[in-house]
Amino acid sequence: MDSAPNMSGSIEWFLPLFVVTWVFTCAMLSFVGGWRRLAVRFPASSAIDGDKFRFASMSLVSGHFPVRYNNSLFVTVGRAGLALSVLFLLRVMHPPLFIPWSAIETVRPERFWLVSGTAVYLRGFNKRLLFRGRAGKKILEAFNAQAVRSSPDLSQINENRRSGIS
Repeated sequence: MDSAPNMSGSIEWFLPLFVVTWVFTCAMLSFVGGWRRLAVRFPASSAIDGDKFRFASMSLVSGHFPVRYNNSLFVTVGRAGLALSVLFLLRVMHPPLFIPWSAIETVRPERFWLVSGTAVYLRGFNKRLLFRGRAGKKILEAFNAQAVRSSPDLSQINENRRSGIS
């Protein structure tokens, strides 16, 4: 007499159930975290040149419960802006993003709970992107350099005032 339980029915359901659960979880993280809203505003049309960071970490923070992308983010910091994409296993409802520097309101170092990082605030978006590690440091450095490049040259302003040009 065979007393072993019949597991063949359980195994047949495991893979489809796992796939459905994975897709549902990735989709919920995209909607709850705000990645989907970012994807509508900032779709990536092509890759950009710049400093690349693989397996970076970022949190989309609003309130006390962030959606964390720990060691699953690919970040490129370029002259035109930031390119973000997630590891292929998490890519469901997470298309690649390109955020131009002009859409970024401010970048500054911040702490959230016990985590230090670089907070990126976007115009018209109610959550902050909190990057940790080398990617965050490079984003802060590039944003500050971009702000210096885009600020008007004071010597040119003074020259224009002397000559009567507004």
